[in-house]
Amino acid sequence: MKVKVSFLFAALAFTACQTSSSIDQVVSQTYVHKYGFETSEKDWEAREKDGQVVSMLKTGVKVAQTFENGKLHGPTTYTFPHSPIVEKQQLFDEGVLLKEQLNDAAGMPVREEVYEFDNRIIITLWDDKGVPLSIEEYDGETLMEAKYYTPEHELEATVVNGNGERIKRDRTGLLISRDELKNGMMFCRTTYHPNGNVHTISHYDNYQLHGKQTKFTASGKPLMELNWERNVLEGPKIIYRNGQKIAVVPYVKGKKHGTELHYDDLGFLTAEIEWRNDKKHGKTLLHSEDATDTEWFFKGQSVNADKFKTLESRDKIVSEFRDQAIQ
Repeated sequence: MKVKVSFLFAALAFTACQTSSSIDQVVSQTYVHKYGFETSEKDWEAREKDGQVVSMLKTGVKVAQTFENGKLHGPTTYTFPHSPIVEKQQLFDEGVLLKEQLNDAAGMPVREEVYEFDNRIIITLWDDKGVPLSIEEYDGETLMEAKYYTPEHELEATVVNGNGERIKRDRTGLLISRDELKNGMMFCRTTYHPNGNVHTISHYDNYQLHGKQTKFTASGKPLMELNWERNVLEGPKIIYRNGQKIAVVPYVKGKKHGTELHYDDLGFLTAEIEWRNDKKHGKTLLHSEDATDTEWFFKGQSVNADKFKTLESRDKIVSEFRDQAIQ
């Protein structure tokens, strides 16, 4: 699918130059026959559209496309704005995109994608010194084979037949994340702070957050624990400060539901808040050394205790009547 999308983009990039809306983006355009001499657009088309079309855009980008019999065939390049350095280069074979490479402003390679005819894609990433960081082979969107390297170009992780560990680093070699894969699918991801300490540990099922997720501060202390059910919060959300638990927030199907608890830095309970379907519902207890203050809420609205009991009783009667009507 990606091959088709990439080719479509390239084809549209060319045909767009012929439309009235996109011609405004072209400052100048030169036609060069395959034998090297410049020609007019009319003569170039009459000679079976063999050669190059070089376009200068208003953005300062120079686009050079190579054709054979009217189809993209050979290299196509895009420069950085107002620069001779190539930012993107593509290779076509009779209109089919075979390879695409992105470069940085110094002309060093950043990313290359090679498209195989059996729907396989090989992706190579380089660091800022031009040394490969990773080489990955995908079958469609599924990662099947890969090799990952340290900044010293030592092999640090591999994926074989869709199983193994995927490493992501930035172009300076800084570690960003580690993914554990099974059958080409990620089931656990660990991300890192710039100092190398763990930032988050997350579990997944079919690329959806599923299970426990833990977050840490840059110093390595716990910051938060969450529980997920396919991208939806389910269960207690625990919040820490300076490594000490300060809050427990209950979730059911992504909404606050149950009793939320708050603690001070010494671990003493300071607040109890009752929730129902993401709204305060019931009593809220605020504890201090001297006393406990009580507040009442009904579906998010502040009420007194008597009003709450009246509304709750009425709500229960309406609910029972509705259930009987349904039956």
